Amino acid sequence: MSTSLVNAAFADRLITTDVLAPGSAFSREEPGIRLLLHDACRGNREAFGELIALHESVVFRTALAALGRAEDAEDAAQDALVVAWRKLPGFRGDATFRTWLLTIVWHKALDRRRVRRLWWTRTQQNTMEAADDPFRDVAGTDSSAEAHAIAREQRALVRAAIVRLTPKLKDALLLASSGEHSYEEIAAILRIPVGTVKWRVSEARRLIKQRLGM
Repeated sequence: MSTSLVNAAFADRLITTDVLAPGSAFSREEPGIRLLLHDACRGNREAFGELIALHESVVFRTALAALGRAEDAEDAAQDALVVAWRKLPGFRGDATFRTWLLTIVWHKALDRRRVRRLWWTRTQQNTMEAADDPFRDVAGTDSSAEAHAIAREQRALVRAAIVRLTPKLKDALLLASSGEHSYEEIAAILRIPVGTVKWRVSEARRLIKQRLGM
């Protein structure tokens, strides 16, 4: 083996060891994620694609929590991935890659939500409840027509109660109710303390129960 090849192999090993070291920039991540992050941050699109594939579901569900409609969530997710790729060289591991990515997704979804609401206001559309429905894409499983009618009525009541929440309470509740995020992750996404997240979720649930007479 030539000296140059030996040196190259040695250099690659040093890089890999440094990436996996406990004190490295990506030490919050699992070893496999660290290696992908290392390559992606150096411009490897395939590595970035693998990272996104690992987080594809939670990216979509996070956007859906903000927007309520699958088609809007998909568009917001795509926008966020473009931003994430552009910003990736600046990622330093202060949060996990997942949390960093979902924060971008959430804020791109909020941008889309603001634009959508502005358009509705200008065109005097009064369909906020339907558009913000977190249950819109959740299909029922009961075969009974009567049960379907009851379920629809209950969903409508819950939906109306959610829509009446303040944006801060509603966003915290929808993220928590998605089942995809810990309170710590929600706190990072919303950029608020964990205690505030817990209070907002609790208060949102209390108000909904109150409005439903439960």
